[in-house]
Amino acid sequence: MERKHIPESENRLTILYALRRLGPATAMQLLQFLVENDLMNYFTMQLSLSDMQEQGQLAADPHPLGDLLTLTPGGEYAIESFAHRIPVSRRQLMDAQAPRWKERFRAEQLTPADSFTLEDGRVCLRLRLLEGTSSLLDILFTLPKDTPPTFLEKRWRGAAQAVYSAVSLNLSQAFDPTAPTPALPQTAAVERSGDQEWLLSLVDDAEHPTLTLLLPLADEALARHCAARWPSQCAQLRQRILQELRDGLPETP
Repeated sequence: MERKHIPESENRLTILYALRRLGPATAMQLLQFLVENDLMNYFTMQLSLSDMQEQGQLAADPHPLGDLLTLTPGGEYAIESFAHRIPVSRRQLMDAQAPRWKERFRAEQLTPADSFTLEDGRVCLRLRLLEGTSSLLDILFTLPKDTPPTFLEKRWRGAAQAVYSAVSLNLSQAFDPTAPTPALPQTAAVERSGDQEWLLSLVDDAEHPTLTLLLPLADEALARHCAARWPSQCAQLRQRILQELRDGLPETP
């Protein structure tokens, strides 16, 4: 259980120690780890974080989930020098618990998901698969009515790789780099994105889209091939994505 009186310096060291064990984490992720393990409450953590960032012990790097907190050289020096001031029991607890939380947080950072409500009341789900700070896949999906977005957001973490593989393999099927360049359908666009990347944008309906896919590719010819296949594969891929997200969805009584 959390002690009643913990020195402010120990709380700061606990945060540094936790981040060293967890790796980069958002403030919300860090809070979950600290609270679930009875190490610190929200207000104590927020006050400590603010002071530590001002003192240059923590850095915040932008990320779709929120800024990722990391130790600066000053923070590394502080924990190297004073980790012994954290009670052994607390250090052992963090050492034991951090690996599973680190794995969970890493998965959340690579597969961010959120939802928002459209003007007509329907819910749109945004699902992303990242590699570091680079996007591999970005999906906007207008959900069928009576489909709970919260559950699907959680499902995305486990379904992201399967969806990415299904989309990539399906659209790139039978690609021949020597074939003539196909014309782009109205529901697709190919634009240069950086020096060595092309962004493929796909929608199911040009005027009223309910499914949008953004897929970065390294080759323009491949991007145009995928675009040409999209109209014939759109319905199948839409169903596949929804199937992957609904896998394990609780049945309505």
